Amino acid sequence: MSDNAALCDRTMPDLGVSLQSIDQYPADGQPGFAAPVAFAAVLPGSVAAQAGIERDDGLASVDGKPISKRPGLESSPLRDSAFAAIADHDPAKPLELGVVHAGVAREVIVPAKPECRAVVEILDVDGDTAQSDGRTIQIAYGLAARATDDQIAVIFAHELAHSILHHRERLEAANAANGLLGQFGRNRRLNLQAEEDADRLSVYLLANAGIDPRAAPDFWRSKFGQHISGGVFHNLAHPSAKARAAALEAEIATHIRPGQANYPAELLATRTQPMK
Repeated sequence: MSDNAALCDRTMPDLGVSLQSIDQYPADGQPGFAAPVAFAAVLPGSVAAQAGIERDDGLASVDGKPISKRPGLESSPLRDSAFAAIADHDPAKPLELGVVHAGVAREVIVPAKPECRAVVEILDVDGDTAQSDGRTIQIAYGLAARATDDQIAVIFAHELAHSILHHRERLEAANAANGLLGQFGRNRRLNLQAEEDADRLSVYLLANAGIDPRAAPDFWRSKFGQHISGGVFHNLAHPSAKARAAALEAEIATHIRPGQANYPAELLATRTQPMK
């Protein structure tokens, strides 16, 4: 996500980790974490890995402050509060983490460059759902397991685009309904606009990350993409797979320049504008 940090007005330090907390597990099946919050994964070669942080190490503090529930996140897992503490840190400055490894606590200073602010989760459910609430991107395991790497990239880029364009907040501010009511009248128009704009931005995100943006129209033309779209029974608040593929190909042909950073300024400007 750091390749597209310039497109994001909400950034955080790029540590190359994911977090989990003990309160995400049932009381009779909690793992023996070194601290209530632990590193669920550490990418090889990331700044966290270079600092000696390992998977299952505990995270006790951020910038000298113990991990605790933050206002507005009382009902969320403690992991979310830890993520928010990291995300609030100035990504241009080194980050101080209190890390617990094999029962031994130490302070770790890690440099960090900015990346787009988002939590990414694979949900332990079968199905073909993917969604973003503006803070967390969730992809069902069933979808992730059936998709190729390029297809996962397309799905993720679309959901990240929703977050970058503040669609959840803007749709809520416009009182746009979703679900069945979201497929009719004004609700359909606003939801369709959000989907089309996210599709447009997604090809720029792919290109900037070094992924061939043509993976997006290829995805919607594939049997897998058509299945997810729903065919003739697709959600009317979403474009059809055929319409998506055509629009994405036109966007790529008109605006994407290989070897260059691609930033659709007029589209990014909409994130501060009300939907109406």
